[in-house]
Amino acid sequence: MKVRTLTKSVPFFLMFILLGASIHGQAPPMAKAPVVFTEKDREFALKYFNDTKDDYVKQLTGISDAQLNFRSAEGRWTIAEIAEHITVVEQALFGLITGQIMKSAPPKCEDVFRMGDTTVVLAVTNRTQKFTAPEQVRPNGRWKTREDLLSNFDKTRTQTIEFMKANKADLRSTFMQNPFGAMDAFQWFIFMTGHSDRHLAQLKEVKADAKYPKK
Repeated sequence: MKVRTLTKSVPFFLMFILLGASIHGQAPPMAKAPVVFTEKDREFALKYFNDTKDDYVKQLTGISDAQLNFRSAEGRWTIAEIAEHITVVEQALFGLITGQIMKSAPPKCEDVFRMGDTTVVLAVTNRTQKFTAPEQVRPNGRWKTREDLLSNFDKTRTQTIEFMKANKADLRSTFMQNPFGAMDAFQWFIFMTGHSDRHLAQLKEVKADAKYPKK
């Protein structure tokens, strides 16, 4: 699944789902195979983690203090604020996933509505839908320099990557509600990384502003 090109395939994807429901609507019910965490899941997550990590580093490397702290308009976030928010949210969600979601009781049966992984990525990276960040994860100048921002993100993302590499738990067996619906623990990791992807797009919008400093 190529995360950054998913949006273009949505109409076909939805059509496929609708046609499939129509064609197979009369078929006898079949027992569902249990959904479990697989090596394919791990590989996908690690690629997404590393791709967004590389993009974060690329976007912050070499920019000046003026560029880092440029504010395009009143109420808009600077690159420094966006970069800080990405790290703070990842720290909070990592704690939520490992400390709460993974320790929750699995549902009593396998017949539980599951969002598709693709749906999770599309929902969180869709910047036509705006959200107000909760106060506890809003940027407040925790890290003021480019070096501090890069260092704290690196430590945070390295923790996420190492956890996913070593994980032996079934991340598909425990759930927690999200504004988009119920998501299993693996999908929460994807949501967390999609959140960074979403805000890296916001960061690039700042760089594309006509008033963005040349250096």
